[in-house]
Formats: sequence, structure tokens, C-alpha cells
Amino acid sequence: MRYSYSTGALLALAGSALATTPRPYPLADAYLKTTNFLNHSAYIQDLDDQQWYLDNIPFIDVPDQSMSDVYYYRTSVIKRHLKWVAEGEALTFERKQIDPVSWSSKFQTTPDSAPHQVVELRWLRDLNYVKNHIQQYTRGGVEKLSGITFTHYMHQAIYEHAQSTGDIPFLTSQLEGLIAMYNLWDVQRDNTTGLYHRSPLSDAQEYSLPGFLVGGPGGNAMSVWDDFGLTAAQGGGNDYGLIWSGPETYRPSMNAYMVAGARAIGEIAAMAGNASLAQTWSTYSSDLQTKMEDMLYSRDLNFWIDVVEHTNLRCEGRELIGTYPYRFGIGLNETYVQGLEASMTEEHFLSEYGPTTLEQDNPYFTALKNTTYCCVWNGQSWPFSTSVYLDTLARIARNGLSNIITPAFFNQELSKYTATNYKDGVPYTAESHYPSMDGWSGDTGNHSEHYLHSTYLNNIFTDLFGIVPTFGDTLVLQPLVPSNWSHFAIENLPYHGSLLSFVWDQDGSHYKTGLYGNTSAGLSIYSNGTLFHNQPTLCAVNVTLPFNTTEAAQALAAQPEWQNIVANPNSPWNLPSVTSDYCLNLNGDKCNFVAWKMNDGLLWYDTTPDNRWTNNQSQVPYSTINVTLSRPRQIHSLSLAIFDDTARGGVAACPAGIRVLDAKGETIAFRNPWTDCVPNALNTIPFAAPEATNSSSVNTTTPASNHVVTTDFLQVILSDELRYTTAVTELQLWVPPNTGPRYEAEDGLIGTFIGSFEGKASGLNGTIENGGVTLHAGAWVELSDVRRADGGEGVTRLTVLGGGRGSVEVQMNWLSNTTLSFDGMGNQTIEVEMWRGGNWVTIFQTGGQPWVDAVVVG
Repeated sequence: MRYSYSTGALLALAGSALATTPRPYPLADAYLKTTNFLNHSAYIQDLDDQQWYLDNIPFIDVPDQSMSDVYYYRTSVIKRHLKWVAEGEALTFERKQIDPVSWSSKFQTTPDSAPHQVVELRWLRDLNYVKNHIQQYTRGGVEKLSGITFTHYMHQAIYEHAQSTGDIPFLTSQLEGLIAMYNLWDVQRDNTTGLYHRSPLSDAQEYSLPGFLVGGPGGNAMSVWDDFGLTAAQGGGNDYGLIWSGPETYRPSMNAYMVAGARAIGEIAAMAGNASLAQTWSTYSSDLQTKMEDMLYSRDLNFWIDVVEHTNLRCEGRELIGTYPYRFGIGLNETYVQGLEASMTEEHFLSEYGPTTLEQDNPYFTALKNTTYCCVWNGQSWPFSTSVYLDTLARIARNGLSNIITPAFFNQELSKYTATNYKDGVPYTAESHYPSMDGWSGDTGNHSEHYLHSTYLNNIFTDLFGIVPTFGDTLVLQPLVPSNWSHFAIENLPYHGSLLSFVWDQDGSHYKTGLYGNTSAGLSIYSNGTLFHNQPTLCAVNVTLPFNTTEAAQALAAQPEWQNIVANPNSPWNLPSVTSDYCLNLNGDKCNFVAWKMNDGLLWYDTTPDNRWTNNQSQVPYSTINVTLSRPRQIHSLSLAIFDDTARGGVAACPAGIRVLDAKGETIAFRNPWTDCVPNALNTIPFAAPEATNSSSVNTTTPASNHVVTTDFLQVILSDELRYTTAVTELQLWVPPNTGPRYEAEDGLIGTFIGSFEGKASGLNGTIENGGVTLHAGAWVELSDVRRADGGEGVTRLTVLGGGRGSVEVQMNWLSNTTLSFDGMGNQTIEVEMWRGGNWVTIFQTGGQPWVDAVVVG
């Protein structure tokens, strides 16, 4: 069922009935059929780039309007955080902020938010978003290169992702990387207790209870928050740095992550057929859980608590992280559940916009924050923790483990979470929220907008609708839907290589007329457009899917992943580059809307944070944009994300016209007027033969379905609409994937792109020249998605084509290294262990000035 696409097929797809703008690449799951119960466009009419949503998200229809609005808003948050990196690496996920920050990891990722994003992204139809994000860790070595910065549950998230996609070969192929990731944390394991420790700051939770208990005078508990900077002798003595970061602490959150991670590795090893390895990791997980229960559970509070490393100070207070272990299957017995029940009161965690992150009867709880610092975990309501808390409630409720934490209680708390995701009456997510006030307490400009350090889609699909992904051909539902809902629908939900639709219509009347085509009462479930299950009541479901899930999952996984070859996370340095003949200088000395923002890989249409180029206040009514690639490529179209803020009172609108020229100066696209430009959308313009514009009277080129241009340079001329300016947030060029065996060095990422180096030349000590890359002192080039011809695994020959004089270190998937030397032109062949699918090859300069042309597999 594998499909390849010609340019003609690409254009045919672009003209589909639902299209709002042409797609620059084919839809991977276009061969799957589906139902048409819902008018998809009606749900996204207020969102930008509507084609992306039509192609990628499951659509839901629910009686709760607020839930519906927040759901579709949260899909837009996901879209804002997508980052086009480079060829072969294609797409990854941005850190929790959409605007770059100095302290993030590789490609601006952050490990603490990564697992939330993985379980959230598994519900999108394009599998590559999350798979590329996963391989940043398992093969790209985010933690290895950036250091083990923040705690996370990536191992468990990757396992849950595979339960949803059904792609077991992809999961097992990540095993070695998962083990290496886990072992990086050995330095944080205490040999005496056997537990892992990290400061609350490195657990992404500053100003947590442990900091207050040790940050006072003499290392004791803080008694007065504002000591006016006085020393201990003067009646002060607070250590505010320690209060902020907290001490090294055995945390129930981190240790639950490590228990779940070890358990996941064991189960993946079993799937891979390594019984001995599976037993080793399963035993380790069980032992770690026992140690965790012995030391981190307070018998007095009947609740999970922090314990400070070395001093073993027990932080006897309820923090919301004490609800995390249950989400990972730890503590699901009567005693532990009763302890959790006792915390579900207004004296402890429950609040109007809760839950609070510290129980409200704790002396260090503050509802209003005691500092203007963004991140305070001694009482504020954080979507990060709330989304995990909801997973815990749902797990307990759907398994009937409590008379207090029931489906009704879960829905009460989900409704609060939905209400929290608002600002000024419209859906919005920032960092933290006041627990008893309708306002965000962590919402700083150019930092917290559309914050993605939590889940919402997963809370809807897994927790509310009860879709519990599992391996094999079985579909399991344990819904927690409110008892007064007489209807709901889910359409285009990806699952095991299929598209599923669910329709709950209690009496069969709601989805019967108009666009709706369901005529059955009760709960109906469809696979690829065909009804395969119906039951009269909304209760648990355990049915066999009507297709071979292994074959379906592999058919979808085999679809080609198209590449945006102009993206450059090191913009504006090196190639590919985007420049312009004009830049807005508001103060006469600084360019505020630089051209390189058009190929930094970030795409959104918000006014703030800004991420666009504009010719605003230019003295001429047109502007010229130049695109330079690292080598000539075959391209069929140009895609421009056009920014339009006229509805917000701004002055940027769709251009009046566009002309595109190739390296020869020949016109390959011309629109004047550009009547089909869609504002705040990715507009794709197919190229045509230059002869189409030989006549001065011809204003529009006619796209040829099979016309391809080979060039390393494009010039784009945009003319302004009368009275308006032009703005572009991203420029893209899409090509089919390179399937090898040759991978050009100049297509890779050259130099550093970690955290504080974003947008700077620091570390970019490699030069593209003579069709390759010269590596100067400290330089390196990274290629990803390097594959064997059969896509399989095993020992393989890898030839580095190059020359110059110097030495390099060739690293495979951040785990194995081989040193090579060049003395004049010559090729070096080595044997390497390649893994299934795409591999990461990083070539580091270790001496002299070697020149690397390409790598060849086989």
C-alpha cells in the first residue's frame, strides 16, 4: 500500500474539495477513507492555515462549547510549536515557549515538556511530527549534547506513542537509544538509597516546598519571606537562590518517571525478543518502585512526599507531584488511593481554577505569588501538573478504584481545567494560573504565550472519551463522558494505521440530518469509513478491529516524508539563506523584522511574539527576497506563509502581486493580480515554464503539472496592495525525501544550534565550499535520516567522501565514534552499526581543516 507521488499527483491533491490552499506536499494518509459526519471547516473558521488542521487533527463535536473551543485552540498551540529544522530532520517540536530562549536544549527543545508533547502529538494524523521529535532524543542525543537538564517521562511517553500508532518496529528500533538515555541519569542516582535526586528547579518546579524548608537562616525553614536582605545576625538570612532552586531532592515525580521508564524499556526489550534484557529492566523497575515506596511515602500524611538528599529531611506537606505516581501505575491499591482521596478537598488541592500545586493549608502556600518571577510552585495552578493530575483521576475512575474519585469527579476537574485555559474570554494557555482568580499568574511577554508544557488533547481522547491505546488488534474504550451528554462525535482519529470515527447518538436523532449521515442510535464506531461496531449504551468497549493492525501501521509508516529544504535553524548564518532588499528600522539603527525569520523554521501568525519579515514603511511599493540554497535542487513550487493583521487594526495584507525568478533570471511564477492569495495561510505557487510570461500582456503563469525547476537560487518580488504593506512569516521549498545512498554534507546542519547560540554565529565554524563543507577548529556537520537501502539494521559500510588535511570523528546515533584522517583527496570507508530507519551521522573536526563532500551508505 506504499504510495509515491508525482508532481501531477501533488497538484491533484492540492485541488481537493476541502483544500483552502494548495498543499506543498502530498497528504501521507490520503489513501485512507473516512466518514463525513462533521463539517470540519466550521470548527476552524477562526484559525489560520486551515488546510493544516483539515489534514492533521481529529475533529470533535461535543455539547460543551467551552471544551470544543479550548480543544481547537490547543490544536493551534501544537501547530505554533512545530519547528522545521533541516533536510532529513524535517520536523521537531519547539520547547514550551514558542519564542526562542537561551537555556533550552538542541533545536530549542526542552526535555521536561517533551513527553507531554509526545503523548499529545500521537493524536495527529501525520506520524512524522512526533517520530522526529522522539529521535531527537533516541538518536540525535538532545540530552547527551545538552546535558541532563530537566527530568522527564520520555521513555513512558514513547511507549504510549507506539500503543497509539501500532508501529512496533519503530518502537523496538529505538531500544538502544532509550537505554542510553536512561543511563545518562546514573549520575543522579544515590548509591545508598537507590533513588534518583534532582533539585525542584531541574524538575521544572522552582519555588517548591523543599526550597522553603531549607532556604531560611542557617539552612533551616524560612519564616519570613522578605527579610530586607539582612544577614542572619541582623534577623534575616534567607538564601533566596536555594529557595528558588530547592535542594537536591528525592522527588516522587522524578522517581515515578524512572520507574515507568525502566518498565517501558523492559517491555520494549521483550517485544524485540531479548528476554534476558527484558527481565533485567523489569526487575530494576520493581526494585526502584519498592525503594520509592519505602522512602517517599509518608505514613503520617498517607501521601507521597519529597525527601532532601543527604540529610533525608522529610518534606511533610502535600504537593501535587504526589499525585503523579498513580498516573504511571504506582500506588494503585486501596491504602494509597485512600491517601489520594483525602487530598481532594478545598483545604488541600481543590480550588476554582485548581488544583493548586501545594495544599492550601500549608504555611508556605500562596494564592497570589510572593514574587514577580514567572514560575512559582507553592500554590499556583499549573497546566503542566493539572494535565498529569487529570490522567491520574481518569485512571482511578475508569477502573473503579474509588468512591470519591469517580467519573463525575473527573469531569468536575476537567471542567475547571477547561475554564483555566482562557484569557479575556477567549481560549489561551500560559505558564501558571491563579487558583482562585480568573487570571494567569505566569504570563510574561515574549515568553509564556501559548505555552506547551501540558496536554489537553490527550486528556480529551484518553481520559474523557476513554480511548485507551493498546498493542494488537483490539480497541478498548472506557469512557468517562458526563451522563447527561446525549451526543458526541470524533472523526478522523488516527489509530494503528487507520482513521477511526466514533458517534454517540443516544436516540439516533442528532447526527441524522444535514451533513450528518449517521442513522444509528447508540454508540457507533467506524474504521476507514465503514461501521464495524454499534451498541445501545455508552459503556466500556472491547472489540476487535476489522483490519490487520500490523499491516496497516506499517503501510502508513512507510509513506515518504517530504522535506522543507530552505529551513535553517542557524539562520541567518550559512546556507540555506533568505535575504531581502529592505528591513524595517524603527529607531534608525536596528532591523526589527529581519529576513532570516522567513527560514528559521518557526511558523505562526501572532502579532506577539513576532516572527516575520515585513517591508513596512518602505519607500517603494515592492520588495525583493533572495533565496540561496547550498546546492542546485529540483523544486516544483514555492510556499509563502503570508501574515495579515488587518483584522487586528494592522497594515499587513496579502500582496497585490508576486513574481518568482530562477538563477537564470527567468520568470517561473507570476501573479498580477494575486487574486487567490489566502491571508494567514501557507500559499503554495506551482512553477511554470518561463515561456508563459514572454509576452508583456500576460499577467499570470499557467502551472504545468510536471514542471520542475533545477536551481540553487530564487528571487521573489512582492508588490504591496494599495495602502498596505507585505509581511511573510515563513518561506518554504518542499522536495521528496532523499533515500540515499549518497547524502550531501552541505545538506546537513553545520555548527551549533543549542540554546543560547540561537541566531548567533558562535560555533558555526564550518564553511560550505566546492560542493562540500570545510570544517575549521571545533566545527561539525550533522546528517540525519541516513538509511540502509533496505531500511533495516545491522553492520553496514559507510564511506566518507572528502579531503583536505585533518582528522574527523564520525559519530553514529550519538553512541559510537570512529576517527578518520585525510591527507589530500580521498575516501574513507568504515563499518558502522546502523539501526532500522533513519540514522544520525555527526562528523566532528578533531584536527586540521578536513573537507567533507558526502557520506555514502553501502
